[in-house]
Amino acid sequence: MAAMIAVYVVTYRRPHLLRRALASVQAQTYTNWEARIVNDDPDDTRVAAIVNEYGDSRIRLYEPVRKRGAAGAFNEAFRARDCEFASLLEDDNWWEPRFLEVMTAALEQHPHVDLACMNERIWREESDGTWTDTGRLVWENRLDSLYATSLSAGCGSAKLCNSSLLFRRNGRPAWTTPDDLPVDVTEHFRERIIPQPFLLVGEPLVNYAETLQTTRTKSGTLWGDYQCLLVGSCFASLPSTSRSELAKQLFQETGDSVSPRVTTLLATALSCPEARPLLGRASAKQLTKFALTIARRPRRFLALFILRNRLARHWEFLMNSPWNRKLSETTQYRDAGTKPA
Repeated sequence: MAAMIAVYVVTYRRPHLLRRALASVQAQTYTNWEARIVNDDPDDTRVAAIVNEYGDSRIRLYEPVRKRGAAGAFNEAFRARDCEFASLLEDDNWWEPRFLEVMTAALEQHPHVDLACMNERIWREESDGTWTDTGRLVWENRLDSLYATSLSAGCGSAKLCNSSLLFRRNGRPAWTTPDDLPVDVTEHFRERIIPQPFLLVGEPLVNYAETLQTTRTKSGTLWGDYQCLLVGSCFASLPSTSRSELAKQLFQETGDSVSPRVTTLLATALSCPEARPLLGRASAKQLTKFALTIARRPRRFLALFILRNRLARHWEFLMNSPWNRKLSETTQYRDAGTKPA
């Protein structure tokens, strides 16, 4: 008998998008699933009405209905214990009919891998309510591969995509992030705690929506703070003998640009003493640009010096994650990557 998949559909005040997401689950060629609708607004009765519209016993409201926040709602999928596989679908995204079929087959071919992540096709919402296929994919490589987060990738980026995951649950621990984490970095933090390597499935059977209404932050300051945490935690976990090599690699990747990425790296050097080797790798032009930025926003950069105290619980989460603990055991600098599946 086919394994049961629990699909956690997270929604917040977007009934028209929820219908599209649910229709894509109902259209799956793999039919042994249960859709659990996590409504993040207890006052929105439209969600229960939509569930009733379907008249499908496989689609039900996840209870209790309460305000969890986006990260807290996502965490419910990673706590599931009554299913062999689980998946997560945000209400603005949707799947092609073969998504669950392809993903279960991929994991069955890799019995020692606990999680698979699929490529995504990117769509843009227009002001008139229509959707445009941008022609872009999250990854250009369509080949399946096994992926382990490299040092440089761990410094601020993530390969995981929330709505494109299928993962094993029987007997696995709850891979949960802090419930109050900004939605923008839930994937970055979760990548630190899931077993690696994980499987990348190159076929794009997931549709990712760039929506006009979003819960993602518009604050560059908040995003910058968490980028500093992510980068800084890498340096703090590495043995001191490897920090200079990581700084060298990160600045080699930026070239001689004065991009926001350079600002992030130099801001990390202020917020994290272990990341000070970054200052020595910056060019004169980059340091000058950074100094001018500090002069324009002195309070912002003074706040960097207490960043780890302000976000202490989130910093500790990163430092205690399996990925970071493995970094602390590094005796020789090396970077990871992908290999064919």
